[in-house]
Amino acid sequence: MITEQLIWFIDGRYFYKNITLDKITQLANAHNNQLKIIIDVKVKSTERWYWHSMVDDSLTSNEGLAAIVQKKQVLQKALSMSAIKAEIITTESSEHVKIINAEVAKANNSLVIIEDAAAKLRHSIFQRLTEIDAPVLLLGKKVWNKPIKMIGAVDPLHEHDRHAKIDEHIVSQLKAWAKSLTVKWQIVHSCYISSVLYGYERKVQQMHQSALKEFAKKNNVSVEQYTLLEGLPEEAVESFINKNHIDILFIGLVNRSMVDKFWVGSTTTHFLYEPPCDLLLIKR
Repeated sequence: MITEQLIWFIDGRYFYKNITLDKITQLANAHNNQLKIIIDVKVKSTERWYWHSMVDDSLTSNEGLAAIVQKKQVLQKALSMSAIKAEIITTESSEHVKIINAEVAKANNSLVIIEDAAAKLRHSIFQRLTEIDAPVLLLGKKVWNKPIKMIGAVDPLHEHDRHAKIDEHIVSQLKAWAKSLTVKWQIVHSCYISSVLYGYERKVQQMHQSALKEFAKKNNVSVEQYTLLEGLPEEAVESFINKNHIDILFIGLVNRSMVDKFWVGSTTTHFLYEPPCDLLLIKR
């Protein structure tokens, strides 16, 4: 089982794409437990915001509200046909993180799922991802392979003062997915050598290779399941993802300070702004 609880947060402005529903269905079947859906129904109608009109058929003439009502019914039917039990929670509150975390607290292990969108169309919750008390899966528009191809980006040298435990959690998440779904996974680490260290290139590479090997051994990762990349992490990892048609990148997300309030590390920042595939953000 991937997790004890799946929580799907839906932006009521756009609801969801069919590919997202397909992925949710796949995860829910593997998860084998009830799916919780939180819909932000704060939809603008004329110059007011209201959900109450959606529960009264005589007041749903507004195109936006009517569309949500219809899509919600279609969603309930689709999940029912897939034998997936779903509890739907609607909210017009701006306290999205608080609502999500209240649901997260009801289980020992949760996974929060959010459909990604272009930067200008993203929901405000994207500004507060580090405050969610569970891993967050951001789903894009690409279809998953069979088996699903996943990689975890780790940093066994703990550069950028990142928390050492996150890398271990990335591996544990990869293994959990492998137990529930048909997947192919490995971990990657990128070795970047600046110009001032070119004279020590071989020694630096050996240091990174040794650290990755030791980390893999400690976490029971086979030789075939880890790869040392060369170059800037955001470039090397993205190139690896594109070349190998990776479906999901497992990566750490850390809230380090008020100066860097939301994202830590240029790699995570890069992928959050321009995801090359679906992202599973792990913060603890």
